[in-house]
Amino acid sequence: MSDSLETRGSVESVVPRDRILARLRAACAAFAGEPDPGAATEILAPLVTWTAAGRGSILALRPDSGRLAIVAAVGLESGLVGREIAPRPRSISEWVFRNRRGLILNGEVRDRRFEASPDSSAIESALCLPLLHDGLPVGVVNLARVSPAPVFTENEMAGLESHLAPVAQALAASQRARLWRGSAAALERRSFGAGSPLLPPGRTELLAYELALTHRAAAVPAGDLCDRVPHTTGDQSLIAIDPPGSGGLAAATAAFVQGAFVTLAAPERSASGLAARLGAELHQRLGPGRATAAWIAQLSPRGDLSYCNAGHAWPLWLPADGGEAVFLRCGGPPLGALPTARYEEESLRLLPGDVVLVASNGVLGARGAADEPFEGHRLAELLSPLPAAPLERLVEQVLEAAEEHSGRPVPADDRTVLALRFAPER
Repeated sequence: MSDSLETRGSVESVVPRDRILARLRAACAAFAGEPDPGAATEILAPLVTWTAAGRGSILALRPDSGRLAIVAAVGLESGLVGREIAPRPRSISEWVFRNRRGLILNGEVRDRRFEASPDSSAIESALCLPLLHDGLPVGVVNLARVSPAPVFTENEMAGLESHLAPVAQALAASQRARLWRGSAAALERRSFGAGSPLLPPGRTELLAYELALTHRAAAVPAGDLCDRVPHTTGDQSLIAIDPPGSGGLAAATAAFVQGAFVTLAAPERSASGLAARLGAELHQRLGPGRATAAWIAQLSPRGDLSYCNAGHAWPLWLPADGGEAVFLRCGGPPLGALPTARYEEESLRLLPGDVVLVASNGVLGARGAADEPFEGHRLAELLSPLPAAPLERLVEQVLEAAEEHSGRPVPADDRTVLALRFAPER
């Protein structure tokens, strides 16, 4: 191939190949980072210039629908961009995509395998090439020359094909980004979305208990989640989940733990036994890198509370009689940190009005101006005179205190506060 490519048709100039390839590579890098129609057109334009095509298009696979969609067009109706292509049994683009082979079609389409597009009458020669990434098709590029331009040749097709890897890589990256954003958004909505857990934000009344939950998401949500499983005996299984990291992966981890908890929770299973099973499942299926802090409790209508603290920030037990707040520390390592782990549990007998408050690490780890954490002792001082306050107001006061301490309107980590009060005579 020569160092310069003579363009045909209406452009009468010599365009250096290196300039075209540099423009193509830059456009591919931009599209991979921000897959919008304008960026896709910047990929197509050098290809059209290179081949002196009168028109062209790039079709990309939409993983969510399994259809090809036009992501860029030159010389075609602008309204086509973004539109999915209706499947056709004799579609040229779909054949090239399925068979991973390029095609040159000159003049009128007479091959019975294919059906020409309605606006193909002026096309002198058409070139259709698959875009392959790691051996798999991710899209198709179509180029067409209109009469009286010369037809495409096998050498031209081979030369162009050798430079399409960056285009395919950019399309694959944009597809992954599209799927990731959609999945992450769905998972983050699920964490504290309407109708997801049986313990939504706000106040919840149960047999012999009141619960209140409040949540402030970080700029990139960290997947904090609380849920409960009611049993026919009147008992309740309760969990507060504080997964590692943030974003979709954190939300997916929390969702996994939640699903396993809902499946495994039973009134006859101890809190420590439930923690051991959850930890083993998490380690086996997601690995130690997803080790997750959790607080698990079993509640009875009589005020019996058995809990296991699996690496969670220490909850507080606030006696209704004004006695000293007690940290609930008994338990073991975060769920999934080890293939098998030994967990301990502690049993409490709550009296009417006693409150247990569970705050996530985003609350107790909130850093102040001097980089000092909020910590449990500050929380104990704040709450000691307040066990009889309305529960929903109490959890909000905890969040307000953490926000004031940190000085951040948007937290760096999710802030979640769960409180339960034993109220047998409510």
